[in-house]
Amino acid sequence: MNPIVKRKIRQRMQSCTDQQFWNDMNWIHTRAYEKGVSHMREAMECIPGITKKQVEAVLAKAVEIREQWDGMREVEVESSLDQLLERKE
Repeated sequence: MNPIVKRKIRQRMQSCTDQQFWNDMNWIHTRAYEKGVSHMREAMECIPGITKKQVEAVLAKAVEIREQWDGMREVEVESSLDQLLERKE
């Protein structure tokens, strides 16, 4: 991304209301999480011997861990910040 585009994005974010800012941050955060899941799926599919059933089982377990263990039903910036702050304490 070139500097002009970066500056325009920063200016847009600075002009947002608090609600718009957090909505945008949650949207970005969710897209990043989804990309990570996509990378995980693609990596597993590239490994010989891993069946589609095993890939689906791993992805289902990842959702279970996120929702039940970490209490993150939705991927939001606030949930991630809470976990980050807990680690630093």
